[in-house]
Amino acid sequence: MNDWRAQLQLTELARDLEEAHGRGVSAACAGMQDPAFGSIRLSGTAVPILAEAAVTSASPFLRAPVLARLSKVRLLHPFTGVDGRCPECGGPAPCRTAREVMA
Repeated sequence: MNDWRAQLQLTELARDLEEAHGRGVSAACAGMQDPAFGSIRLSGTAVPILAEAAVTSASPFLRAPVLARLSKVRLLHPFTGVDGRCPECGGPAPCRTAREVMA
């Protein structure tokens, strides 16, 4: 059976967010296992699961401000423009900003 996630074609932004998520999980694993925690330091096979859960729980709070700003940028710089021009930049649509946000 094919995993539907393997068939997804992520945008550059989505790939960047997923990479950041993975780095966050790695950092959480390392933090939970840090010897500086002494007797409360975590170890064992549950650490990656706990780290994934922690980062997944925090992700909406971290991603929401970024995605909200990108949404505002897309409204200011619509890909198709208005009458063929970007209403914010005044240049031909799609402007550089619109192309970058849509990448």
